[in-house]
Amino acid sequence: MDPVSVARALVDELFPGALYAFVGGSVLTERRTSTSDLDVVVVLDGLAVPYRESLRWHGWPVELYVHSETSLNAYVDRDLAERKPGVARMCADGAVLVDRTGGRASDLQTALGERLAAGPGDLAGTRAERARYGLSDLLDDLAGATDPGEQLFIRWQVVQETARLALDVGGRWRGNGKWLLRELREHDPALADDLLTAHSDPALLTTVALGVLERAGGRLWEGYRAEGDSFHLPLRHIASDALSGDTTQSAGMRRMAAISGVTAGSANLWMGQTHVAPATRSSDHHHGASETAIYVVSGSPRFVFLQDGRERRIEAAPGDYVYVPPYTPHREENPDPEREAVVVIARSTQEAIVVNLPDLKG
Repeated sequence: MDPVSVARALVDELFPGALYAFVGGSVLTERRTSTSDLDVVVVLDGLAVPYRESLRWHGWPVELYVHSETSLNAYVDRDLAERKPGVARMCADGAVLVDRTGGRASDLQTALGERLAAGPGDLAGTRAERARYGLSDLLDDLAGATDPGEQLFIRWQVVQETARLALDVGGRWRGNGKWLLRELREHDPALADDLLTAHSDPALLTTVALGVLERAGGRLWEGYRAEGDSFHLPLRHIASDALSGDTTQSAGMRRMAAISGVTAGSANLWMGQTHVAPATRSSDHHHGASETAIYVVSGSPRFVFLQDGRERRIEAAPGDYVYVPPYTPHREENPDPEREAVVVIARSTQEAIVVNLPDLKG
């Protein structure tokens, strides 16, 4: 059987209720080998904990990437921010095995294909300087290495960092292992050949690496300075009448920002108030990668989420605290017909990340 048919049969048997699924990777290309596995991305409705699993199915090696729609989007966003296109490519370039959503699988392929085609952008600022410094420092180590074992390890590190810098300067995606070479061959096949030829010759390897450094702005060692965290900054006071409503909102709620990157210059913290009107419920939502802590000031708010597929309600009172983990779909309710509920919220990001959802399954 061909890989797509095998993968489709696997999903039908192991995940009969999957929203949609893809198979991707080398197994669908001319690079397929006797050890190529089936890279299968499966999206389930309301999966609480995504997971990766390696297994054999009817003699085929399989790598499973099992997600909810929320977790898949979060993992893809995280990887692309780190210039890693692996899972995004499995979905965008792979074959759709099943789609029970009326087209969301193909919509996702289109969206990811556009993001991949746009590339990660140029490496700039402190990250670019750090990359130049790192490779320059390795070349100094290589020039002074006298231990054959140490030199071997340094040479291999120079090969990898030279390839990564070339991809970064070219605004291309990175890769690991064989995918680093594949990305480089697609971007600059001559450089890939040069690195393969020079990997055992320190002098030639240095010449190749210096050529890539010139593309990035040249060697950088003497004078390089990396700023650490700031200390002894002044305190900031945000008065109660200075709270801002210029933050993401959900239906049924009014959020007011107090501490944020804009109001206080915070880097890893957002804090503010949320008001829930009488006899009102918010839309279902989550807060992305943010951890959220809630202190109830007044009223009797409820916090609703799914546990083992069933709705669970936390009945809170003034003085209570509630913790909301990252990416957990939930909503706030105020059953009181007359009084609004007021809570103070702190999140572990400077932004008030709010992703509104159609339901609690996420």
